[in-house]
Amino acid sequence: MNNFQEICKNFPNVDNIIFISESNLDSSRKTFLYKNFIIKAHKKNEDRTQHMRQNSLQREYELLKRCNEINGVPKTFYYCCNDDYDLLFTSYQQGIQLVNLKISFVQLLKILKALSVILFKLSRRGISHNDIVPENILVTNNFKVSLIDFDQATQVKPITAFVRQFLGIKIGESKLNYSMITIIKDYLRKKFPKIVFQLKKLSGKKFPEIERLPTLNADADPKLKKLLQAWKLAQKSNASSPGIPIAYYSLEFNGITFPGERPWIRRWDELKNISDYSGKTIIELGCNMGLLSAFLINEAGAQKCIGVDHDGKILESAKIISDVFNVNSIFRKINFDSLNKWENELLAFNADIIFALNVLNWVSDKDRFLQFLSAFKEVIFEGHDLPENEKNNFKRLGFTSIEEIGYSERERIILRCRK
Repeated sequence: MNNFQEICKNFPNVDNIIFISESNLDSSRKTFLYKNFIIKAHKKNEDRTQHMRQNSLQREYELLKRCNEINGVPKTFYYCCNDDYDLLFTSYQQGIQLVNLKISFVQLLKILKALSVILFKLSRRGISHNDIVPENILVTNNFKVSLIDFDQATQVKPITAFVRQFLGIKIGESKLNYSMITIIKDYLRKKFPKIVFQLKKLSGKKFPEIERLPTLNADADPKLKKLLQAWKLAQKSNASSPGIPIAYYSLEFNGITFPGERPWIRRWDELKNISDYSGKTIIELGCNMGLLSAFLINEAGAQKCIGVDHDGKILESAKIISDVFNVNSIFRKINFDSLNKWENELLAFNADIIFALNVLNWVSDKDRFLQFLSAFKEVIFEGHDLPENEKNNFKRLGFTSIEEIGYSERERIILRCRK
C-alpha cells in the first residue's frame, strides 16, 4: 500500500515506469506498466471523453474489487489521486489483443469457451462489461483469455448481465452494448470480408469511409488530385482491411483531409526520432502507402528508401504519393512467403536500417523472415507478440542492443535492435 501511495504522490515522475498506450480519443487518458502491474492514469481538467464512459477510475476500481477472485479479470490493488491525476493500479494481464491475432474457427471457439467462463462469473455477480470487443480481450499462446478495461461496466441484475453479455440484447441503461456476438461478427468480417461487405451494402448500410473522400474542384492543386487518386487506389487494395473500402492511413495535406484507419502524423511522431536517418539507405517492409519512405527522405534526411509490399494496388498508390512528395522512392512487389529468393534482391541495396512494422504476424514462414532481418545492423520492429518473446527473437538473431521504444496506439511493442 505504501508503495502505491508513494507512486501516487510522485506521479508522473516515477523511475522505471513504461508508457504503454494513450486513448485514441482523449490524450488525458494513458496506460503505463510499472514492474508487474498496470497504472491507468487520467489527467484531471483535461477530460474530453468522460461523457462517453460509464465509469470514473474510482468507480471502475469499485467494480473490479468485486471480481478480484475471477481468473481472467485484472486484479485491482489501489485507487488514488494527486493534484493532477486519478490513478488506478491493476495486475498486468499477459496476452495479445484478439484484434491483432489471425486465428482459425476452431481457435475462435477455444477463445469463446474461455471467455464465456469469465462472463458467466461476472454475470452471477451482476456485473455487465458492456464493451466486449477484440481490443479488450487478451489471448496467450496457450489460449488463456483475459477480459480488460471495465470503464463501461455496470452493476445490474444477474439476468440482465447474462442477456447483455451472451446475447447482445440491450436491456437496462448502459452507454455501450458489445457482447460475445460482437466477437463473432468481427471474426466473420475479417475471415469473409467481401461477403460481409456485400451483405451490408444490400442491407442499405452506408460506408462513411467512402463518403469522406474529399471533393476537389477542377482547378484544385494537381498534388491534391494525385493524392485523391492515391487514396482511391488504397481503398480498393487488400493491403489493410480486405473487402472494406478504407485506406490504412489518414493524412491532412494543404488543408484537405484524406481519411483512413490510422492518423499518419501520429504514426510519424512515434518513428521519427528512433534513429539518425540522415544519409542512410532504408528498406521499409510492408510499406503500404509509402508515407514512411516519403517522410524519411523529406523530413529526416534519408538518402534512399525502398518500399516493399505484396499488393499491386497499394504500390500504385505509394508511387503516386512518392511523386507528390518528390522523393523518388523505390518500390518492389514481393510476397515474403514466395519460394523465390526475394532476399537477394533486397540485400543488394546494402541498407543501413530496415523497418519491419506490423509484418511478421502476417508471414507464414516466420523463421525465414527473421533470418532475413538478422542480415542487417539495425532493425526497427513492431510486433504482435509479448514484448519478452519479441526481444528473445532478436537476441537469438545476434542483436546485442535491443531498446524498447514504446507502444504504438494499437498497443503493439516497438523495438530498436542493433548489432
